[in-house]
Amino acid sequence: MYDLVIRGGTVIDGTGAPGFRADVAVAGDRIAAIGTLDAPAAREIDATGLLVTPGWVDIHTHYDGQATWDMLLDPSFSSGVTTAILGNCGVGFAPVRPGSEDRLIELMDGVEEIPGSALSAGLAWNWESFPDFLDVLDSRPRSFDIGALLPHGPLRLYVLGDKVGTDTPADAAEVAEIARLADEAMAAGAFGLSSSRTPVHRTSRGAMTPDYDADEAELTALAEVVARRGGIMEFAPEGLVGEDLDGLKREMALYDRMVARTGVNVHMLVLQPNLYPDYWREQLDWAERITASGKARAFAQVSGRSIGALLSFFGTHPFMERPGFRAVKALPRDAWLDALARPEVKAGILAETDPEGSFGAFLNAHWNRCYDLGEEGDYEPDESRNIVALAAARGTTVQSAAYDMMLETSRHPRLLLAINNYDDSGLEHLRALMERPGAVLGASDAGAHVMTICDGSMNSFMLIHWGRDRRRGPTLPVETIVRMMTSDTAGSIGIGDRGRIAVGLRADLNVIDFERLALSPPAVVDDLPTGASRLLQQVSGYRATIVAGQVTREHDRPTGAMPGRLLRRQ
Repeated sequence: MYDLVIRGGTVIDGTGAPGFRADVAVAGDRIAAIGTLDAPAAREIDATGLLVTPGWVDIHTHYDGQATWDMLLDPSFSSGVTTAILGNCGVGFAPVRPGSEDRLIELMDGVEEIPGSALSAGLAWNWESFPDFLDVLDSRPRSFDIGALLPHGPLRLYVLGDKVGTDTPADAAEVAEIARLADEAMAAGAFGLSSSRTPVHRTSRGAMTPDYDADEAELTALAEVVARRGGIMEFAPEGLVGEDLDGLKREMALYDRMVARTGVNVHMLVLQPNLYPDYWREQLDWAERITASGKARAFAQVSGRSIGALLSFFGTHPFMERPGFRAVKALPRDAWLDALARPEVKAGILAETDPEGSFGAFLNAHWNRCYDLGEEGDYEPDESRNIVALAAARGTTVQSAAYDMMLETSRHPRLLLAINNYDDSGLEHLRALMERPGAVLGASDAGAHVMTICDGSMNSFMLIHWGRDRRRGPTLPVETIVRMMTSDTAGSIGIGDRGRIAVGLRADLNVIDFERLALSPPAVVDDLPTGASRLLQQVSGYRATIVAGQVTREHDRPTGAMPGRLLRRQ
Protein backbone atom coordinates (compact mmCIF):
# COMPACT_ATOMS: atom_id res chain seq x y z
CA MET A 1 0.00 0.00 0.00
CA TYR A 2 1.23 3.47 -0.86
CA ASP A 3 1.02 6.37 1.56
CA LEU A 4 -0.42 8.70 -1.06
CA VAL A 5 -1.64 8.44 -4.65
CA ILE A 6 -2.41 11.50 -6.77
CA ARG A 7 -4.80 10.13 -9.40
CA GLY A 8 -5.57 11.18 -12.93
CA GLY A 9 -3.67 14.45 -13.18
CA THR A 10 -1.64 15.85 -16.06
CA VAL A 11 1.94 15.26 -15.00
CA ILE A 12 4.37 18.04 -15.92
CA ASP A 13 7.52 16.29 -14.80
CA GLY A 14 9.99 19.20 -14.63
CA THR A 15 12.16 18.15 -17.56
CA GLY A 16 10.35 20.25 -20.16
CA ALA A 17 8.82 17.15 -21.77
CA PRO A 18 5.15 17.27 -22.80
CA GLY A 19 2.66 16.62 -20.04
CA PHE A 20 0.99 13.23 -19.77
CA ARG A 21 -1.92 11.79 -17.83
CA ALA A 22 -0.82 9.51 -14.99
CA ASP A 23 -1.13 8.62 -11.33
CA VAL A 24 1.76 9.48 -9.00
CA ALA A 25 2.32 7.31 -5.94
CA VAL A 26 4.27 8.30 -2.83
CA ALA A 27 5.83 6.05 -0.21
CA GLY A 28 7.43 7.82 2.73
CA ASP A 29 9.19 10.90 1.40
CA ARG A 30 9.85 9.47 -2.09
CA ILE A 31 8.02 9.10 -5.37
CA ALA A 32 7.33 5.39 -5.62
CA ALA A 33 5.55 4.90 -8.94
CA ILE A 34 4.17 6.79 -11.95
CA GLY A 35 1.58 5.42 -14.37
CA THR A 36 -1.82 3.78 -14.20
CA LEU A 37 -1.80 2.47 -10.66
CA ASP A 38 -4.33 0.08 -9.10
CA ALA A 39 -2.65 -0.40 -5.73
CA PRO A 40 -4.47 1.08 -2.73
CA ALA A 41 -3.19 4.05 -0.75
CA ALA A 42 -3.73 5.41 2.73
CA ARG A 43 -4.67 8.75 1.13
CA GLU A 44 -5.75 9.68 -2.38
CA ILE A 45 -6.07 13.04 -4.16
CA ASP A 46 -8.27 13.27 -7.23
CA ALA A 47 -6.27 15.37 -9.72
CA THR A 48 -8.60 14.99 -12.70
CA GLY A 49 -8.27 18.12 -14.83
CA LEU A 50 -5.39 19.40 -12.69
CA LEU A 51 -1.63 19.74 -13.17
CA VAL A 52 0.79 17.68 -11.10
CA THR A 53 4.24 19.28 -10.96
CA PRO A 54 7.38 19.11 -8.87
CA GLY A 55 7.47 21.60 -6.01
CA TRP A 56 9.12 24.92 -6.83
CA VAL A 57 12.81 25.38 -5.94
CA ASP A 58 13.54 29.07 -5.24
CA ILE A 59 17.29 29.72 -5.13
CA HIS A 60 17.17 33.44 -4.25
CA THR A 61 15.38 34.35 -1.01
CA HIS A 62 16.17 36.42 2.07
CA TYR A 63 14.49 34.48 4.87
CA ASP A 64 17.66 34.61 7.01
CA GLY A 65 15.82 36.27 9.88
CA GLN A 66 12.25 35.14 9.26
CA ALA A 67 13.31 31.48 9.14
CA THR A 68 14.34 31.68 12.81
CA TRP A 69 10.90 32.75 14.05
CA ASP A 70 8.38 31.81 11.33
CA MET A 71 8.12 28.16 10.40
CA LEU A 72 5.50 28.74 7.68
CA LEU A 73 7.59 31.13 5.54
CA ASP A 74 5.06 32.98 3.50
CA PRO A 75 4.87 34.32 0.82
CA SER A 76 6.76 31.34 -0.63
CA PHE A 77 4.70 28.70 1.17
CA SER A 78 1.43 29.92 -0.36
CA SER A 79 2.93 29.83 -3.86
CA GLY A 80 4.02 26.21 -3.92
CA VAL A 81 7.70 26.57 -2.98
CA THR A 82 9.04 23.37 -1.42
CA THR A 83 12.76 24.29 -1.26
CA ALA A 84 14.29 27.74 -0.80
CA ILE A 85 17.85 29.04 -0.51
CA LEU A 86 18.58 32.00 1.76
CA GLY A 87 21.78 33.98 2.40
CA ASN A 88 21.92 35.71 -0.99
CA CYS A 89 23.51 39.05 -1.93
CA GLY A 90 26.17 38.90 0.79
CA VAL A 91 23.77 39.70 3.67
CA GLY A 92 22.73 37.57 6.61
CA PHE A 93 23.19 37.06 10.34
CA ALA A 94 26.15 34.71 10.73
CA PRO A 95 28.89 34.62 11.70
CA VAL A 96 28.36 37.30 14.34
CA ARG A 97 30.51 38.49 17.21
CA PRO A 98 28.59 39.31 20.40
CA GLY A 99 28.03 43.04 20.43
CA SER A 100 27.97 43.48 16.64
CA GLU A 101 24.43 42.26 16.08
CA ASP A 102 23.10 45.75 15.28
CA ARG A 103 25.55 46.11 12.42
CA LEU A 104 24.10 43.03 10.73
CA ILE A 105 20.56 44.30 11.29
CA GLU A 106 21.54 47.63 9.70
CA LEU A 107 23.05 45.71 6.79
CA MET A 108 19.92 43.65 6.16
CA ASP A 109 17.59 46.60 6.74
CA GLY A 110 19.52 48.75 4.27
CA VAL A 111 20.16 46.23 1.50
CA GLU A 112 16.98 44.13 1.66
CA GLU A 113 14.53 46.55 3.30
CA ILE A 114 13.49 44.23 6.11
CA PRO A 115 12.51 46.50 9.03
CA GLY A 116 15.23 46.71 11.63
CA SER A 117 12.62 46.86 14.41
CA ALA A 118 11.18 43.52 13.32
CA LEU A 119 14.62 41.94 13.07
CA SER A 120 15.64 43.26 16.50
CA ALA A 121 12.51 41.79 18.06
CA GLY A 122 12.50 38.52 16.13
CA LEU A 123 16.14 37.40 16.19
CA ALA A 124 17.26 35.36 19.20
CA TRP A 125 21.00 35.52 18.35
CA ASN A 126 21.56 32.07 19.86
CA TRP A 127 24.49 31.43 17.52
CA GLU A 128 27.90 32.87 16.71
CA SER A 129 29.51 30.84 13.92
CA PHE A 130 27.83 29.99 10.63
CA PRO A 131 27.69 26.27 11.54
CA ASP A 132 25.94 27.35 14.77
CA PHE A 133 23.40 29.28 12.69
CA LEU A 134 22.75 26.23 10.51
CA ASP A 135 22.21 24.15 13.64
CA VAL A 136 19.60 26.67 14.87
CA LEU A 137 17.80 26.47 11.52
CA ASP A 138 18.00 22.68 11.77
CA SER A 139 16.50 22.56 15.25
CA ARG A 140 12.85 23.13 14.29
CA PRO A 141 10.55 21.59 11.67
CA ARG A 142 9.03 23.94 9.09
CA SER A 143 6.70 23.97 6.12
CA PHE A 144 9.40 23.33 3.49
CA ASP A 145 13.14 22.75 3.15
CA ILE A 146 15.61 25.61 3.34
CA GLY A 147 19.31 25.76 2.53
CA ALA A 148 21.77 28.61 2.95
CA LEU A 149 24.66 30.42 1.35
CA LEU A 150 27.38 31.90 3.55
CA PRO A 151 27.04 35.71 3.27
CA HIS A 152 30.32 37.52 2.64
CA GLY A 153 29.34 40.71 4.49
CA PRO A 154 28.95 39.19 7.97
CA LEU A 155 32.00 36.98 7.35
CA ARG A 156 34.23 40.01 6.62
CA LEU A 157 32.80 41.94 9.54
CA TYR A 158 33.46 39.00 11.85
CA VAL A 159 37.14 38.80 10.87
CA LEU A 160 38.00 42.44 10.13
CA GLY A 161 35.81 44.31 12.61
CA ASP A 162 36.25 48.07 12.40
CA LYS A 163 38.72 47.69 9.57
CA VAL A 164 35.68 47.17 7.32
CA GLY A 165 34.93 50.34 5.37
CA THR A 166 38.40 51.85 5.68
CA ASP A 167 39.42 50.97 2.10
CA THR A 168 42.25 48.86 3.55
CA PRO A 169 42.31 45.36 2.05
CA ALA A 170 42.51 42.31 4.26
CA ASP A 171 46.10 41.25 4.83
CA ALA A 172 47.37 37.73 4.21
CA ALA A 173 46.56 36.47 7.70
CA GLU A 174 43.07 37.93 7.57
CA VAL A 175 42.42 36.43 4.13
CA ALA A 176 43.56 33.07 5.46
CA GLU A 177 41.14 33.35 8.38
CA ILE A 178 38.27 34.41 6.10
CA ALA A 179 39.00 31.38 3.89
CA ARG A 180 39.22 29.06 6.92
CA LEU A 181 35.81 30.15 8.18
CA ALA A 182 34.35 29.77 4.69
CA ASP A 183 35.69 26.23 4.55
CA GLU A 184 34.15 25.54 7.96
CA ALA A 185 30.80 26.82 6.70
CA MET A 186 30.99 24.74 3.53
CA ALA A 187 31.84 21.63 5.56
CA ALA A 188 28.75 22.30 7.70
CA GLY A 189 26.49 22.34 4.65
CA ALA A 190 26.52 25.82 3.10
CA PHE A 191 25.70 25.78 -0.61
CA GLY A 192 28.36 28.35 -1.33
CA LEU A 193 29.11 31.99 -0.67
CA SER A 194 27.30 35.16 -1.72
CA SER A 195 28.83 38.60 -2.13
CA SER A 196 27.58 42.09 -2.95
CA ARG A 197 29.76 44.13 -5.28
CA THR A 198 27.38 46.98 -6.10
CA PRO A 199 27.43 50.45 -4.51
CA VAL A 200 23.64 50.49 -4.80
CA HIS A 201 23.57 48.15 -1.79
CA ARG A 202 24.04 50.21 1.38
CA THR A 203 23.41 49.75 5.09
CA SER A 204 20.51 51.61 6.69
CA ARG A 205 23.06 54.25 7.73
CA GLY A 206 24.12 54.74 4.13
CA ALA A 207 27.50 52.99 4.43
CA MET A 208 28.85 50.56 1.84
CA THR A 209 28.32 46.89 2.56
CA PRO A 210 31.20 45.13 4.36
CA ASP A 211 32.06 43.03 1.29
CA TYR A 212 32.12 45.95 -1.17
CA ASP A 213 35.83 46.58 -0.50
CA ALA A 214 36.97 42.97 -0.88
CA ASP A 215 39.82 42.77 -3.36
CA GLU A 216 40.59 40.14 -5.97
CA ALA A 217 43.05 38.26 -3.77
CA GLU A 218 40.39 37.74 -1.09
CA LEU A 219 37.69 36.76 -3.59
CA THR A 220 40.01 34.30 -5.29
CA ALA A 221 40.92 32.70 -1.96
CA LEU A 222 37.23 32.26 -1.22
CA ALA A 223 36.59 30.90 -4.71
CA GLU A 224 39.27 28.25 -4.16
CA VAL A 225 37.50 27.07 -1.00
CA VAL A 226 34.03 27.08 -2.57
CA ALA A 227 35.26 25.29 -5.72
CA ARG A 228 37.04 22.62 -3.71
CA ARG A 229 33.83 21.96 -1.77
CA GLY A 230 31.68 21.92 -4.92
CA GLY A 231 29.59 25.01 -4.13
CA ILE A 232 28.66 28.20 -5.95
CA MET A 233 29.58 31.86 -5.62
CA GLU A 234 26.60 34.18 -6.01
CA PHE A 235 27.26 37.83 -6.88
CA ALA A 236 25.28 41.04 -6.97
CA PRO A 237 27.76 42.65 -9.40
CA GLU A 238 28.95 46.22 -9.65
CA GLY A 239 26.87 47.95 -12.32
CA LEU A 240 23.89 45.68 -11.59
CA VAL A 241 21.19 48.33 -12.09
CA GLY A 242 23.01 50.24 -14.81
CA GLU A 243 24.86 52.62 -12.52
CA ASP A 244 28.27 51.87 -14.03
CA LEU A 245 28.71 49.97 -17.29
CA ASP A 246 32.51 50.07 -17.03
CA GLY A 247 32.21 48.62 -13.53
CA LEU A 248 30.04 45.82 -14.84
CA LYS A 249 32.61 45.04 -17.52
CA ARG A 250 35.34 44.95 -14.85
CA GLU A 251 33.21 42.52 -12.87
CA MET A 252 32.90 40.18 -15.83
CA ALA A 253 36.67 40.25 -16.35
CA LEU A 254 37.15 39.49 -12.64
CA TYR A 255 34.83 36.48 -12.80
CA ASP A 256 36.66 35.27 -15.89
CA ARG A 257 39.99 35.28 -14.05
CA MET A 258 38.46 33.70 -10.96
CA VAL A 259 36.95 30.84 -12.93
CA ALA A 260 40.21 30.29 -14.85
CA ARG A 261 42.19 30.03 -11.59
CA THR A 262 39.76 28.06 -9.44
CA GLY A 263 37.01 26.47 -11.55
CA VAL A 264 34.37 27.89 -9.21
CA ASN A 265 30.73 27.84 -10.28
CA VAL A 266 29.26 31.34 -10.57
CA HIS A 267 25.77 32.78 -10.23
CA MET A 268 25.33 36.50 -10.97
CA LEU A 269 22.25 38.68 -10.84
CA VAL A 270 21.42 40.03 -14.29
CA LEU A 271 18.93 42.79 -15.06
CA GLN A 272 18.00 44.83 -18.10
CA PRO A 273 18.76 48.37 -16.90
CA ASN A 274 17.12 51.18 -18.81
CA LEU A 275 20.51 52.84 -19.24
CA TYR A 276 22.18 49.78 -20.81
CA PRO A 277 19.29 47.60 -22.01
CA ASP A 278 21.36 45.27 -24.20
CA TYR A 279 24.45 44.49 -22.10
CA TRP A 280 22.75 41.40 -20.68
CA ARG A 281 23.49 39.70 -24.00
CA GLU A 282 27.23 39.92 -23.31
CA GLN A 283 26.69 38.61 -19.78
CA LEU A 284 24.71 35.64 -21.07
CA ASP A 285 27.30 35.01 -23.78
CA TRP A 286 29.93 34.86 -21.03
CA ALA A 287 27.92 32.49 -18.82
CA GLU A 288 27.18 30.14 -21.68
CA ARG A 289 30.82 30.21 -22.83
CA ILE A 290 32.04 29.30 -19.32
CA THR A 291 29.61 26.38 -19.05
CA ALA A 292 30.47 25.15 -22.55
CA SER A 293 34.19 25.25 -21.71
CA GLY A 294 33.77 22.63 -18.99
CA LYS A 295 35.88 24.68 -16.54
CA ALA A 296 32.86 25.59 -14.41
CA ARG A 297 29.16 26.31 -14.62
CA ALA A 298 27.90 29.89 -14.81
CA PHE A 299 24.34 31.21 -14.58
CA ALA A 300 22.58 34.53 -14.84
CA GLN A 301 19.92 34.78 -12.15
CA VAL A 302 16.97 36.59 -13.72
CA SER A 303 13.50 37.66 -12.69
CA GLY A 304 10.20 36.76 -14.34
CA ARG A 305 8.83 40.29 -14.27
CA SER A 306 9.99 43.88 -14.02
CA ILE A 307 12.15 44.95 -11.09
CA GLY A 308 10.77 48.08 -9.53
CA ALA A 309 8.78 49.58 -6.67
CA LEU A 310 5.11 49.41 -5.79
CA LEU A 311 4.32 52.95 -4.67
CA SER A 312 2.52 53.37 -1.36
CA PHE A 313 2.47 56.05 1.32
CA PHE A 314 2.98 53.19 3.79
CA GLY A 315 6.16 52.02 2.04
CA THR A 316 8.21 53.26 -0.89
CA HIS A 317 7.14 56.36 -2.81
CA PRO A 318 8.66 59.40 -4.53
CA PHE A 319 7.86 61.85 -1.72
CA MET A 320 9.12 59.79 1.22
CA GLU A 321 12.18 61.95 1.97
CA ARG A 322 10.50 65.34 1.66
CA PRO A 323 10.06 67.34 4.91
CA GLY A 324 6.30 67.59 4.50
CA PHE A 325 5.87 63.83 4.35
CA ARG A 326 8.31 63.30 7.22
CA ALA A 327 6.10 65.56 9.35
CA VAL A 328 3.06 63.41 8.50
CA LYS A 329 5.06 60.27 9.26
CA ALA A 330 5.46 61.48 12.86
CA LEU A 331 1.69 61.02 13.33
CA PRO A 332 0.12 57.65 14.20
CA ARG A 333 -0.01 55.68 10.98
CA ASP A 334 -3.79 55.41 11.03
CA ALA A 335 -3.86 59.20 10.61
CA TRP A 336 -1.48 59.41 7.65
CA LEU A 337 -3.96 59.19 4.79
CA ASP A 338 -6.37 61.67 6.36
CA ALA A 339 -3.54 64.14 6.85
CA LEU A 340 -2.17 63.60 3.35
CA ALA A 341 -5.63 64.20 1.87
CA ARG A 342 -5.68 67.78 3.16
CA PRO A 343 -5.11 70.12 0.18
CA GLU A 344 -2.59 72.29 1.99
CA VAL A 345 -0.51 69.24 3.01
CA LYS A 346 -0.51 67.93 -0.56
CA ALA A 347 0.43 71.34 -1.98
CA GLY A 348 3.27 71.68 0.50
CA ILE A 349 4.73 68.25 -0.25
CA LEU A 350 4.51 68.70 -4.02
CA ALA A 351 6.23 72.08 -3.77
CA GLU A 352 9.24 70.55 -2.01
CA THR A 353 12.29 68.99 -3.66
CA ASP A 354 14.07 65.74 -2.88
CA PRO A 355 17.46 65.58 -1.15
CA GLU A 356 20.18 65.20 -3.77
CA GLY A 357 21.15 61.56 -4.32
CA SER A 358 18.15 60.23 -2.40
CA PHE A 359 15.96 57.33 -3.50
CA GLY A 360 13.06 59.75 -3.79
CA ALA A 361 15.07 61.84 -6.25
CA PHE A 362 15.81 58.68 -8.23
CA LEU A 363 12.13 57.71 -8.37
CA ASN A 364 11.12 61.20 -9.48
CA ALA A 365 13.49 60.93 -12.43
CA HIS A 366 11.71 57.86 -13.86
CA TRP A 367 8.03 58.75 -14.16
CA ASN A 368 8.08 57.53 -17.76
CA ARG A 369 8.42 53.99 -16.36
CA CYS A 370 5.56 54.27 -13.85
CA TYR A 371 2.32 52.36 -14.60
CA ASP A 372 -1.09 51.73 -13.10
CA LEU A 373 -1.41 47.94 -12.81
CA GLY A 374 -5.18 48.26 -12.45
CA GLU A 375 -7.43 46.37 -10.07
CA GLU A 376 -6.56 43.13 -11.85
CA GLY A 377 -2.81 43.52 -11.23
CA ASP A 378 -1.58 43.50 -14.83
CA TYR A 379 2.23 43.44 -14.60
CA GLU A 380 2.63 44.05 -18.33
CA PRO A 381 0.60 47.23 -18.95
CA ASP A 382 0.90 49.18 -22.17
CA GLU A 383 1.77 52.85 -22.50
CA SER A 384 -1.85 53.94 -22.10
CA ARG A 385 -1.46 52.95 -18.42
CA ASN A 386 1.68 55.05 -17.99
CA ILE A 387 1.27 57.70 -15.29
CA VAL A 388 2.40 60.39 -17.74
CA ALA A 389 -0.53 59.55 -20.04
CA LEU A 390 -2.94 59.20 -17.12
CA ALA A 391 -1.91 62.58 -15.71
CA ALA A 392 -2.39 64.23 -19.09
CA ALA A 393 -5.87 62.71 -19.35
CA ARG A 394 -6.70 64.11 -15.93
CA GLY A 395 -5.31 67.50 -16.87
CA THR A 396 -2.84 67.54 -14.01
CA THR A 397 0.85 66.98 -13.29
CA VAL A 398 2.44 63.58 -12.97
CA GLN A 399 3.32 64.11 -9.32
CA SER A 400 -0.21 65.25 -8.48
CA ALA A 401 -1.77 62.28 -10.28
CA ALA A 402 0.55 59.82 -8.52
CA TYR A 403 -0.13 61.46 -5.15
CA ASP A 404 -3.90 61.14 -5.63
CA MET A 405 -3.65 57.52 -6.77
CA MET A 406 -1.56 56.63 -3.73
CA LEU A 407 -4.18 58.21 -1.46
CA GLU A 408 -6.69 55.79 -2.99
CA THR A 409 -4.52 52.68 -3.11
CA SER A 410 -1.78 52.77 -0.47
CA ARG A 411 -3.18 49.73 1.36
CA HIS A 412 -3.38 47.93 -1.99
CA PRO A 413 -0.61 49.52 -4.07
CA ARG A 414 -1.08 49.37 -7.81
CA LEU A 415 1.32 52.00 -9.14
CA LEU A 416 4.47 50.20 -10.28
CA LEU A 417 7.63 52.12 -11.08
CA ALA A 418 9.35 49.59 -13.36
CA ILE A 419 13.01 50.48 -12.92
CA ASN A 420 14.51 47.49 -14.75
CA ASN A 421 13.39 44.71 -17.11
CA TYR A 422 10.74 46.90 -18.75
CA ASP A 423 10.47 49.12 -21.80
CA ASP A 424 7.94 50.06 -24.47
CA SER A 425 7.79 46.41 -25.54
CA GLY A 426 6.62 45.39 -22.08
CA LEU A 427 8.28 42.14 -21.04
CA GLU A 428 9.17 40.92 -24.52
CA HIS A 429 12.90 41.57 -24.10
CA LEU A 430 12.77 39.86 -20.71
CA ARG A 431 11.27 36.80 -22.40
CA ALA A 432 14.32 36.66 -24.68
CA LEU A 433 16.55 36.84 -21.61
CA MET A 434 14.67 34.14 -19.70
CA GLU A 435 14.84 31.75 -22.64
CA ARG A 436 18.63 31.87 -22.91
CA PRO A 437 20.37 28.62 -21.83
CA GLY A 438 22.55 30.48 -19.33
CA ALA A 439 19.61 32.06 -17.52
CA VAL A 440 18.01 30.66 -14.38
CA LEU A 441 15.05 32.05 -12.45
CA GLY A 442 16.60 33.45 -9.31
CA ALA A 443 15.38 36.89 -8.35
CA SER A 444 12.15 36.46 -6.42
CA ASP A 445 13.84 38.11 -3.40
CA ALA A 446 11.19 36.42 -1.25
CA GLY A 447 11.28 37.78 2.28
CA ALA A 448 13.01 41.02 1.24
CA HIS A 449 12.01 44.56 0.18
CA VAL A 450 8.88 43.88 2.13
CA MET A 451 7.16 47.23 1.48
CA THR A 452 8.60 47.85 -2.01
CA ILE A 453 7.91 44.68 -3.98
CA CYS A 454 5.72 41.60 -3.68
CA ASP A 455 7.73 39.14 -5.74
CA GLY A 456 7.72 36.16 -3.39
CA SER A 457 4.71 35.06 -5.45
CA MET A 458 6.94 34.89 -8.55
CA ASN A 459 6.35 31.19 -9.20
CA SER A 460 2.58 31.57 -9.29
CA PHE A 461 2.95 34.66 -11.48
CA MET A 462 5.07 32.71 -13.94
CA LEU A 463 2.27 30.21 -14.54
CA ILE A 464 -0.52 32.79 -14.53
CA HIS A 465 1.08 35.46 -16.72
CA TRP A 466 3.63 33.66 -18.87
CA GLY A 467 1.71 30.41 -19.13
CA ARG A 468 -1.88 31.56 -19.49
CA ASP A 469 -2.87 35.24 -19.47
CA ARG A 470 -0.22 37.21 -21.34
CA ARG A 471 -1.68 39.57 -23.97
CA ARG A 472 1.27 41.66 -25.20
CA GLY A 473 3.21 38.81 -26.75
CA PRO A 474 3.48 35.02 -26.88
CA THR A 475 3.08 32.90 -23.79
CA LEU A 476 5.54 30.18 -22.79
CA PRO A 477 4.70 26.47 -22.72
CA VAL A 478 3.66 25.38 -19.25
CA GLU A 479 6.21 22.56 -19.47
CA THR A 480 8.98 25.13 -20.03
CA ILE A 481 7.87 27.30 -17.12
CA VAL A 482 7.72 24.31 -14.76
CA ARG A 483 11.21 23.21 -15.86
CA MET A 484 12.51 26.74 -15.18
CA MET A 485 11.18 26.64 -11.60
CA THR A 486 12.19 23.09 -10.72
CA SER A 487 14.92 21.06 -12.41
CA ASP A 488 16.69 24.16 -13.76
CA THR A 489 16.88 25.94 -10.41
CA ALA A 490 17.67 22.78 -8.44
CA GLY A 491 20.34 21.69 -10.92
CA SER A 492 21.98 25.11 -11.03
CA ILE A 493 22.79 24.98 -7.34
CA GLY A 494 23.63 21.29 -7.15
CA ILE A 495 20.48 19.79 -5.63
CA GLY A 496 19.98 16.44 -7.32
CA ASP A 497 17.19 14.68 -5.41
CA ARG A 498 14.27 16.96 -6.36
CA GLY A 499 12.95 19.18 -9.12
CA ARG A 500 11.60 16.34 -11.27
CA ILE A 501 8.81 13.82 -11.00
CA ALA A 502 10.70 10.55 -11.23
CA VAL A 503 10.72 7.36 -9.21
CA GLY A 504 13.11 7.56 -6.28
CA LEU A 505 13.22 11.36 -6.07
CA ARG A 506 11.82 13.44 -3.22
CA ALA A 507 8.05 13.61 -3.12
CA ASP A 508 7.89 17.41 -3.32
CA LEU A 509 4.86 18.10 -5.49
CA ASN A 510 2.18 20.63 -6.42
CA VAL A 511 -1.33 19.81 -7.59
CA ILE A 512 -2.64 22.88 -9.40
CA ASP A 513 -5.98 23.99 -10.82
CA PHE A 514 -4.30 25.85 -13.67
CA GLU A 515 -7.44 27.54 -14.97
CA ARG A 516 -8.37 28.83 -11.51
CA LEU A 517 -4.87 29.83 -10.41
CA ALA A 518 -4.97 33.48 -9.32
CA LEU A 519 -3.10 36.14 -7.37
CA SER A 520 -4.93 38.85 -5.47
CA PRO A 521 -3.63 42.43 -5.67
CA PRO A 522 -0.75 43.20 -3.27
CA ALA A 523 -1.96 44.27 0.17
CA VAL A 524 -0.28 45.74 3.24
CA VAL A 525 -0.40 43.39 6.23
CA ASP A 526 1.03 44.09 9.68
CA ASP A 527 2.23 40.65 10.75
CA LEU A 528 5.99 40.98 11.23
CA PRO A 529 7.43 41.21 14.76
CA THR A 530 6.47 44.51 16.50
CA GLY A 531 3.57 44.78 14.04
CA ALA A 532 5.85 45.87 11.20
CA SER A 533 4.27 45.77 7.75
CA ARG A 534 4.91 43.90 4.54
CA LEU A 535 3.19 43.40 1.18
CA LEU A 536 1.57 40.03 0.48
CA GLN A 537 -0.55 38.57 -2.30
CA GLN A 538 -3.17 35.93 -1.59
CA VAL A 539 -2.92 32.88 -3.85
CA SER A 540 -5.69 30.55 -4.95
CA GLY A 541 -5.67 27.49 -7.18
CA TYR A 542 -3.25 25.14 -5.40
CA ARG A 543 -5.25 21.98 -4.76
CA ALA A 544 -2.35 20.61 -2.72
CA THR A 545 1.33 21.13 -1.97
CA ILE A 546 3.28 18.09 -0.79
CA VAL A 547 6.69 18.25 0.92
CA ALA A 548 8.59 15.01 1.61
CA GLY A 549 5.39 13.07 1.01
CA GLN A 550 3.25 15.10 3.43
CA VAL A 551 0.43 17.42 2.38
CA THR A 552 1.39 20.80 3.81
CA ARG A 553 -1.23 22.93 2.05
CA GLU A 554 -4.63 21.89 0.73
CA HIS A 555 -7.32 23.97 -0.98
CA ASP A 556 -5.15 27.04 -0.39
CA ARG A 557 -4.99 26.47 3.37
CA PRO A 558 -2.12 25.14 5.54
CA THR A 559 -2.69 21.69 6.98
CA GLY A 560 -0.33 22.15 9.92
CA ALA A 561 2.14 19.53 8.64
CA MET A 562 5.76 20.63 9.06
CA PRO A 563 8.01 18.14 7.23
CA GLY A 564 10.57 20.73 6.12
CA ARG A 565 14.14 20.65 7.37
CA LEU A 566 17.48 22.30 6.83
CA LEU A 567 18.97 21.08 3.57
CA ARG A 568 22.76 20.83 3.82
CA ARG A 569 24.87 20.67 0.69
CA GLN A 570 26.16 17.15 0.12
